[in-house]
Amino acid sequence: MKIYDMQLDPVLHHYALHLDASPDYRVLRRLPRVEELWMRSSPNGPDITLGIIDTETSGLGPDAKIIEIAVRRMELVDGQLADLSPPISMLEDPGEPLSPQITRITGLTDEDLAGQRFNEELLAHSLGKCDALVAFNARFDAGHLRRRFPGIRHPWICAQRDYDWSANGHQGRGQQGLVEEMGWFYPPHRAAADIEALAIMIAMHAKDGRAIAAHMIERAQRTDARIAARDAPFAVKDLLKARNYRWNAERRIWTIDCDAADVDAEIAALARISPMIRPGMTEIDWYNRHVS
Repeated sequence: MKIYDMQLDPVLHHYALHLDASPDYRVLRRLPRVEELWMRSSPNGPDITLGIIDTETSGLGPDAKIIEIAVRRMELVDGQLADLSPPISMLEDPGEPLSPQITRITGLTDEDLAGQRFNEELLAHSLGKCDALVAFNARFDAGHLRRRFPGIRHPWICAQRDYDWSANGHQGRGQQGLVEEMGWFYPPHRAAADIEALAIMIAMHAKDGRAIAAHMIERAQRTDARIAARDAPFAVKDLLKARNYRWNAERRIWTIDCDAADVDAEIAALARISPMIRPGMTEIDWYNRHVS
């Protein structure tokens, strides 16, 4: 069931339908505009307000500086989209030249950023109205934002990891691929365009008729256990990868998140992989799950 009504040129739409009917073609439509979305209102206000956020950085590593931030607020009522605020977008000069790779990815140049500074008061005002923040790759954005703005202490939701896209019939793993699976296209790699695509994507209905965002919230609010494979020998890295452990480059340790009921089994598995591993456990929730 659609929750939008795209205003398409009737002639072009006619041809697109004919192409779609052929197994040799697949037609992508532009991303729906906010005014084309159907929203549920409530006299009591929203149940939860999410801050859809994205950053562009001067590099791909943890020490890169944020050069662009975009945020828009999403309100949900009874698991349905109730409102999407206009986005705010801002730039900042990193104080060093951009690499050709970053200019190629983002389209931003040194001239675009020269003399620019983030409006921290506006950003704080916008985020102050949010109950939680959502990014497609929350680990990346949360890390950079907390380093740049230590006062940001919101819970985080990761759109990539806090919803089982594969189990719900999606093959893509990146945001652009998932958007294209839904039949749309948009210009990626600028923060404002990315948050618009993410907001509309997670506002769509899941199989039970609720917004995908509602499922993400439920998953993110769970309390899990993070198992650390301390002192794991280099020789067992492939065995850890096979069990879906992730390498934390900053802490230089392999970790995995699991249900609290599975902790004993996971620790036993580490003992079988190597007696040198000293398992450690940390309780995690949506405040620290995606923050290193």
